[in-house]
Amino acid sequence: MNTTAFVLVVTGALLHALWNLCAKKASGGLHFVWLFGVVSLIVSFPFGWVAWSEHSQQLGVQAWLAIIASGIVHGAYSLVLQKGYRESDFSIVYPLARGTGPLFAVLGAIIVLGEAPSLRGWLGILAILAGIFLVSGAAQALLIPSPRARAGLLWGAITGLFIASYTVIDGWAIKALGIAPALYYVLVLALRTVILAPQALRNPDALRTQWSANGRYIVAVGVLSPLAYILVLFALTIAPLSYVAPVRELSMLLGVLFGAKLLRESFSLSRGIGTACMVAGVVLLAGIQ
Repeated sequence: MNTTAFVLVVTGALLHALWNLCAKKASGGLHFVWLFGVVSLIVSFPFGWVAWSEHSQQLGVQAWLAIIASGIVHGAYSLVLQKGYRESDFSIVYPLARGTGPLFAVLGAIIVLGEAPSLRGWLGILAILAGIFLVSGAAQALLIPSPRARAGLLWGAITGLFIASYTVIDGWAIKALGIAPALYYVLVLALRTVILAPQALRNPDALRTQWSANGRYIVAVGVLSPLAYILVLFALTIAPLSYVAPVRELSMLLGVLFGAKLLRESFSLSRGIGTACMVAGVVLLAGIQ
């Protein structure tokens, strides 16, 4: 992975952890998801408009299939993630979601996109995944299966499956089909917003209540989420998906640190060891040109 792609992915990881922290504090549902989606659409629309004027010719049948598929998966991902945050702890749901995501994504990249990581790449990927398992607290949650921990494992893993799904779809759209990242992202976001609109608009009072209670978090997520995501899309244009996906999961490590500092959650020895594994994995991937 070259330096430019590495910087893009790490910056995106930081922004991703920040917006998820805001989403956890809000712990909203469909109305929260729809409102921050509208904010994201407003923020990113000018960039999408410029991209449309320059790259609309890229939108063939396959491109629209990718956009529709990604929009549906992104909508489901957002709702499942919020469900997980309501049912369990941030320090379980977030790292597990981000941890299982690259595992599924790497498998998908190998099977669907035909990518073949080098030996050093595999070592880096495995080190990051081992670190993710330790930092996520999955082992402790399995040994002490409280209802809240079980809920975190369930919703975290389901979220990870959706993350892997849209990562592979987006990798295919950006790398194989050559769709401009800004154009692709805005169209996917617009479609997700349209899909969720009928349910969201059915209850205007709930929308007003959500805005009144969590307006600052809605704006924060609405701005940080598209920025974090489009950085990763640009990284996909210059680096293999099987390298981008695991490095992106540094957001999980940052999320655990934010949880310890801001949500007063524990940072155990196993999480320290997991952190070291992740750092080693990132160093291995960053050294691959």
